[in-house]
Amino acid sequence: MKNKLIVFSYLFLASCIVQSPKYTTLERVLSLQVGMSKASVEETLGIKPYEVKAFNDSTNSFIYVYRVMDRKTLAFNTKPVNGKQVEGRYVPLTVTFSKNDKLLNVESCSLCRDTLDSTSKIDISKVTLFVTVTLPVLLIYFGLKK
Repeated sequence: MKNKLIVFSYLFLASCIVQSPKYTTLERVLSLQVGMSKASVEETLGIKPYEVKAFNDSTNSFIYVYRVMDRKTLAFNTKPVNGKQVEGRYVPLTVTFSKNDKLLNVESCSLCRDTLDSTSKIDISKVTLFVTVTLPVLLIYFGLKK
């Protein structure tokens, strides 16, 4: 019985898996300085590049990802200090290095669409399918057990 419960729990939670990129924080991004080496940029951010944007003879540009903080409030009670602070969307950060791996430029695209989160948090269709298939089986199993 315990093994069946473990399998049931695993199947239910399998539909809630989220794929997201490794990201850093805004505070770490703000601590970057022009002239830093690529190794020290990666150490400061705490992550490796997410993607290569440009790789040419004079410069190399990489995409890193950071996440902004948002504030959830009720629509009719919006003030700068009320509500709950939550993690917001992913923001791409373009970091350009010279050929000798020195930081030249850092650009953030806060107005870009969030295309980095590739899977929704809960796939309702998978949860519905799981419940409609599993619930009758469990009811029959427990009905026959008595």
